[in-house]
Amino acid sequence: MKKVRMFFWVPLILILIAAVLWYGPARPPASGGISRLERVNLSGVQQWISIRGADPSAPILLFLHGGPGSANIAKLRQQVPELERHFVVVNWDQRGAGKSGSIGFDYSTLSTGQMLSDAHELVKTLKTRFGVEKIYLMGFSWGSVLGLKLAELYPQDFYAYIAVSQVVNPIEGEKLSLEYVQTTAQREGNTQAIAELAGIEPSYQGVGWYQQVMTERKWLLQFGGVYHTSNSYLHEIWMLIRSHEYSLAEVALWPGRSSASLKQMWPEVMKVDFFKNTPELQVPVYFFAGRFDKNVPAQLTDLYYQQLVDPAGKHLVWFENSSHDLFYDEPARLVNELIKIERELPR
Repeated sequence: MKKVRMFFWVPLILILIAAVLWYGPARPPASGGISRLERVNLSGVQQWISIRGADPSAPILLFLHGGPGSANIAKLRQQVPELERHFVVVNWDQRGAGKSGSIGFDYSTLSTGQMLSDAHELVKTLKTRFGVEKIYLMGFSWGSVLGLKLAELYPQDFYAYIAVSQVVNPIEGEKLSLEYVQTTAQREGNTQAIAELAGIEPSYQGVGWYQQVMTERKWLLQFGGVYHTSNSYLHEIWMLIRSHEYSLAEVALWPGRSSASLKQMWPEVMKVDFFKNTPELQVPVYFFAGRFDKNVPAQLTDLYYQQLVDPAGKHLVWFENSSHDLFYDEPARLVNELIKIERELPR
């Protein structure tokens, strides 16, 4: 009987110890560094941020995640940890997503205007907290919609805006993305893909639009339009599971919160047209574009860059071995480019 009890309790105790160690706070990146995971009140709603850096006096870099709803507060810590040697990196789970979701959250309250208000309030909070006049801003995919608008509206807040896989005009982007997967399916003779992609209307406004988007994205992943070096999301799932910042319950709820955010925000996102509505910026801007990005087609970023008026300086940096997620495909190159920006810009 004692052996049976020991057989039951010893593994359980070891699992509990491992869980405590695994989901405990992430260690600072250096002695004397900063590593905080905390709630902030933004526009009356409690939301979560992480703050990490080897040197608390280093410049602030605020990261705006993709989606809408694809929060991963540990993404930069796991994929580009070297950034924390040069910046105080702030990750923010936007309202309704990741740790900033809650049971019973009303997703009908989500809007681009509300998210911009949250983001601007967070920028002001960071500037006050660290006693600085400006920070660096980096937006990825959906986060680049917020990022470009913040850079347009509040240029005085930022040393520079770094756009990673910049959204420019989703209506045109989705047409190009669908054309890519359909053409690839035909070239490869993939009859399943050809059948599933037939009849998709890339404005994604009608009944069943969400399932059509998911179908298109499935084949986009398979055909290299999301990652240039992978055709699976397994590494994304693993990042969430092994994150110190999320509980197991939050990992389990992550897909539902992401889906709810996307469904609510999608119709508004599809109306974005920076060609028409944001022809000029007054802050240094750096577009990081993956040569093989077909999720947010890079040719539109290139075209927007050429047309954009920016007296403060504009730059287009091509990542020749990347698709949509540069953090996964070329992490070292991304870090080096950000370090170069920080060193070259006057402060």
